[in-house]
Amino acid sequence: MIYFIVTTSLYDNSSLRESQYIDGINRLKKVIKDLSIENYKLIVVENNGTRNTILNTIGCEIYYTKNNFLKTNNKGYKELQDILDCIDKYNIDDNDFIVKMTGRYILNNNSEFMTVIKNINDTKYDCVIKYGPFYNPVKYKMDDCITGLIGMSCFYIKLIEKPVGDNPVEWNWAKVTRLIDDKKIHLVNTLGIYINPGNNNYFMV
Repeated sequence: MIYFIVTTSLYDNSSLRESQYIDGINRLKKVIKDLSIENYKLIVVENNGTRNTILNTIGCEIYYTKNNFLKTNNKGYKELQDILDCIDKYNIDDNDFIVKMTGRYILNNNSEFMTVIKNINDTKYDCVIKYGPFYNPVKYKMDDCITGLIGMSCFYIKLIEKPVGDNPVEWNWAKVTRLIDDKKIHLVNTLGIYINPGNNNYFMV
């Protein structure tokens, strides 16, 4: 089973963020349909508590947590906890494959990452990843990666350590891949997704 977990956080009544999430999630749904991906579940997780939001109108499974209220300013810590909570709530098996996507990002229709994911049940990769920071992605294994779109077997996600202090959670996603056989890791040339970390200016990685 493939689980698509889309992370969102609605706060400050931001209409821009709402529209970004709707666009990002709808594009993901379209790409999944266009690629005829089967045997999957799409979960949108939002971390500001159970309530009615615009996310309830998009025809997806919505899971509300309260992780945005955790006593840390590290957003990556909160997001990782959201994913771990999804694993528990939906009884995701260690052998299931999880695709984590940041909700406000926009997939390209020809996303290389998603093309690999389409066949993940046949290839049996344990990780599909783009290493390096978003501003300088690389084509080799290292202790940093882009987590706006990343895929990994549930077993390994459960081994990711929570970031300490202000350390980027991306480091810990990348570090856990040291435990994975290189033959079970697919390094994409490009992810094929438009991202806007920290601002509203989109660019593709």
